[in-house]
Amino acid sequence: DLADAVGEGTTAGGLDGLADRLPDAELLVNATSVGMDDDTTPVPADHLHGGLAVLDAVYSPVETRLLRDAAAAGATTVDGAWMLLYQGVEAFETWTGREAPVAAMNRALRSRL
Repeated sequence: DLADAVGEGTTAGGLDGLADRLPDAELLVNATSVGMDDDTTPVPADHLHGGLAVLDAVYSPVETRLLRDAAAAGATTVDGAWMLLYQGVEAFETWTGREAPVAAMNRALRSRL
């Protein structure tokens, strides 16, 4: 179970009640498609803070409004291309039995986004 893997006191939740949970949060993961098709965000900018790490699983565009707002608030940001890359890395290694050329895969991915 994910909560056991990352430690006691870990909670997960949807957008309902997010404003109440974010002030004490250390990690925010957007696993929705919000921000993929337009310049919208699932989280208002005034909810973000410098103590957060924000992962937006959206990879196109690479820099979403959520990530721009999070960076402006001083948060650490991770774009969705990293998640996409490492899904490909795992698939490559599983199917070929060889170590994936991560740097080359990252360059190829980023050149196409």
